[in-house]
Amino acid sequence: MNNNKNNEKSRETRRWARPRDFIILGSLTIIALALLLIPNWLNPADSIQVFIYHDGEVIDQFIMEEGVARILSYEENPAVEIQQWPDQSIAFIRSDCPDQVCIHAGRLRVAGQFAACLPNGFVIVLEGAVDAEGVDTLA
Repeated sequence: MNNNKNNEKSRETRRWARPRDFIILGSLTIIALALLLIPNWLNPADSIQVFIYHDGEVIDQFIMEEGVARILSYEENPAVEIQQWPDQSIAFIRSDCPDQVCIHAGRLRVAGQFAACLPNGFVIVLEGAVDAEGVDTLA
């Protein structure tokens, strides 16, 4: 019975978080941010290669160049429009799909990003295109 009284007292005086909890939380946040940012610093792409898929097949691929702006539309579904901006970004700008998730995905700029318009079967994938000059290989 005495044990129950001690437990109740300790619960009443126990704080929600202690200082060491904030240190652990801060450390985990820093580690998570590092894991997100380090791959781009370790393996920078010289240029970004764009792959546009329709129903799982590549229908277009090109390397994004700075200063080039264009609107892309494909015969598979002319209602879907993709725009490339001069700052080397690309996005869906028009689609007849009901939810418009593809348009709200925003601009893609970094290798590894992708956007999909699933009702229409379109997917945009960005990959890093590293120049092969100066790379040594062992046979």
